[in-house]
Amino acid sequence: MNYSIETLRTFVEAASLKSFSATARKLNKSQSTVSSTISGLEDDMGFPLFDRQGRESTLTIAGKKVLSLVEDILSADERLQALRVELSPDIEPRLSCAFSDIYQSPHAEHVLNTLDRQFPHIEFEFLIAENDDVIDMLQNQQAHIGMMESRIEYPADIMFSRLPIQGELGLYVLNTHLLAQEKTITYQHLTMNRQLRLSSSTQTIINSEKNWLAPNYLLLLEMAEQGMGWAILPTWLVKQFGHGTLVSLKYDQWPRKIDLDLVWSKNNPPGKAGYWLINKLLSDNNRVAQDPNKVSYINN
Repeated sequence: MNYSIETLRTFVEAASLKSFSATARKLNKSQSTVSSTISGLEDDMGFPLFDRQGRESTLTIAGKKVLSLVEDILSADERLQALRVELSPDIEPRLSCAFSDIYQSPHAEHVLNTLDRQFPHIEFEFLIAENDDVIDMLQNQQAHIGMMESRIEYPADIMFSRLPIQGELGLYVLNTHLLAQEKTITYQHLTMNRQLRLSSSTQTIINSEKNWLAPNYLLLLEMAEQGMGWAILPTWLVKQFGHGTLVSLKYDQWPRKIDLDLVWSKNNPPGKAGYWLINKLLSDNNRVAQDPNKVSYINN
């Protein structure tokens, strides 16, 4: 067989998007190029990988088996490329990270001080983003590494590794708000009062009839302190930046722990300093000494 890594990546994207035209748009190629690439791979394999009869291009039974092996091959290639970068003497001049405000590491100051000593000449950019905004920044090459609330599935071009510690979110409202006076909070209480929520969030945990939006948790905190409504906020953020005017609403299982993932792009992977930071965040938060030249690629 004579296939390239680019061919295999095209196949994986087509399997994920179930559309050759959508794959072409994402990869910035013509549809004919994508179709030709997939057809060439099918010719090499000796059997069809996609069922093209319906409106979507779905994998055949054989195609699903091939996909599993192709993903293993690409994963191995990504690990090899990561190791090549880590062992290279060259260091990227700039490292940009887009992290969720849900996360507050007890080791954050230590990690950044160590980064400064390890890579004293690197330009470091710290960005705050949540949910899909983190993914967009990675895919648009605005950030090299992201940290976000965990999700079940990621785009095919995004790698992730689960952090061993969790964040915590709670329901907060101004202490003079009507909700703060209720002895028992019900779902109806929350839905009939204005929710202050992230503009980037697609969460429907609590679907309020009234919503005001903001791009980050700090702005939501300020809006909540002004009595504009209730909000889902990181508990550490309220404790550190609140002014003692917000109260936590005891509803269902809130406050609740939130899993967090480190994420980065396969198409625009981090450099030597970026992989060092990924390992440092994973090992420090796990409080277990790890080989600094290893990154966990296990997608939990």
